[in-house]
Amino acid sequence: MRTRLSIAEQIAIAFFVYLTLAAFVLHLDAHDLCIIMALNTVTLATLIMLRRNRQRAPWLAAAADLFPALLVLVAYRESGLLLTPDPTHHLDNVFIQWDRVLLHNAFVQDVLQAGAPWLQHYLELAYLLCYPLVPLGVAAVHYAPPRSGAGEPAATKGGRAMDSYWAAVLLATLFCYAVYPFFPLTPPRVLVADVPGPHVAPLLRRLNFWLLDHYSVQACIFPSGHVAAVTAVALAVRKHAPRLGALFLFLAASVAVATVYGRYHYAADAVAGALVAVAAYIASNAMKPRAIE
Repeated sequence: MRTRLSIAEQIAIAFFVYLTLAAFVLHLDAHDLCIIMALNTVTLATLIMLRRNRQRAPWLAAAADLFPALLVLVAYRESGLLLTPDPTHHLDNVFIQWDRVLLHNAFVQDVLQAGAPWLQHYLELAYLLCYPLVPLGVAAVHYAPPRSGAGEPAATKGGRAMDSYWAAVLLATLFCYAVYPFFPLTPPRVLVADVPGPHVAPLLRRLNFWLLDHYSVQACIFPSGHVAAVTAVALAVRKHAPRLGALFLFLAASVAVATVYGRYHYAADAVAGALVAVAAYIASNAMKPRAIE
């Protein structure tokens, strides 16, 4: 097989190999170990199949460009199997104290009071945006005018741009999933009911809670995978579509604030997630993206 893997695909494969090895080292039970091995086999086989056949039909090319978004979801669920909760909540208690200093100062309280209820509704909406922003980033990079490059076809430039985009996003997000089993945290919304500012009718908050209750691993990720993902998306989009990237950066900042305000994450999670995204973006730029052909 002469398939040349892109940088993003190599990052994904490295992560799933790491996850498989971690499952053995941490002595997962046979049931969870079988789930991880089966999922990884199917996931990586699909990735290779899409790589080899993307040129056969437009829908296969589109599926290949969007498939890493599914990889992120699989990685999130599998990482949750490695987590062992900390019943003492030692790290939670440290982060809770930091958040109280940040969220219950007079300035933050005044801003939330002045913006109520629309600011609160916007922040809950912003938290929902962490899900569609990744595929929207794919669309933004796909339709961005290709940058000038002597002697290189537009399709090749577009392929390199897509690899560069996914390299940044996967490196940031999968790093968070790789380390979070070693930082067992409970979501602050579960431990403490201390949403700052005036009480506002739930509206979108109920939808956020429903999604988390049904599809999350019921743990708090440090660094925040949500913040890391949307920040890396924004930086990658800005590289290829600067004006649109400014909008993505604003939305990424909104998601980060929303995760802390809504008590979905601690402030430390959000800050660490943003720093991971910046580091991943810089690292991905140092790599040589390959044209996805």
